[in-house]
Amino acid sequence: MFQPAAPRIQGHVHAEFKAGRMDWDGRMVTADKRKGKIVLFTSEEDQLTHLTWWDRDKNEQVTDLIVINDAYFERVEKCTTGRVYILRFTSSDKKMFFWMQEPKDEKDAGNIKKFNDAIGATIPEKQTGATGAPATSATPATGATPAIDPALRAMLSQLLQQQSGQGAARPTPIPLTAVLTTEVLASLHSDEAAATEMMDLLPDSHKSPEGLREVLASPQLQQSLVALTQAVHSDQLPVLLASMGLSADLITSIPPGTDALEMLCKAMESHFKEGGSDSGGAGSS
Repeated sequence: MFQPAAPRIQGHVHAEFKAGRMDWDGRMVTADKRKGKIVLFTSEEDQLTHLTWWDRDKNEQVTDLIVINDAYFERVEKCTTGRVYILRFTSSDKKMFFWMQEPKDEKDAGNIKKFNDAIGATIPEKQTGATGAPATSATPATGATPAIDPALRAMLSQLLQQQSGQGAARPTPIPLTAVLTTEVLASLHSDEAAATEMMDLLPDSHKSPEGLREVLASPQLQQSLVALTQAVHSDQLPVLLASMGLSADLITSIPPGTDALEMLCKAMESHFKEGGSDSGGAGSS
């Protein structure tokens, strides 16, 4: 008889609005009749940006996606029977559909702008005739990333969905800053081979032991590790692996519940065991 109390979001909420999910089978979209809401927030615990969808009747989190700055909403203009929006990704053809459930449409544009501004994706210009139609996918931000097998992407999405579960608590992602601590980074100075390799990747102004020490201790590196953590734990992991010259095939053999950072480590381990660092050096830039 009584509606369960809504759990408090542990973090900074960037955007929140009432919206229902829609199921897409590749040809048609069907509205999920449940009352829902979208919450975009940065978690206090893992410092990652989460896009969550909640069942408002049960006050239960149903979907939890870790997103990077490649996701954005736009309205499906061709839909005249409702206020339908598509969530696109600039780095892939992944898409999700939602329908607005706010009582009035006056706030729709503001809610969507607030969401898009918080993520900060570079939204591609619309092509003539595209107007947000479901069959049209976003143009990738870069053309250098190899095409990703849809089966691998689907497998990763399934693994992430199994991790989050239906209302279950998602395992806390392991941040790279917890692995590559300042102490660990400082210890790399004593590894002559590692130090030499890292200095080769630095700008000329820092190609020295002192320059390397400055870079490894810089706040900018810590910020980059946070951003990389965000990408590793998002469902864009196959894109990240491909951009690093690593194979995404191992995703098919990873058991459910495996942390995404562990997947990345296994991919790197497999790459170097197979001698990929010698034969595919171009992919390690």
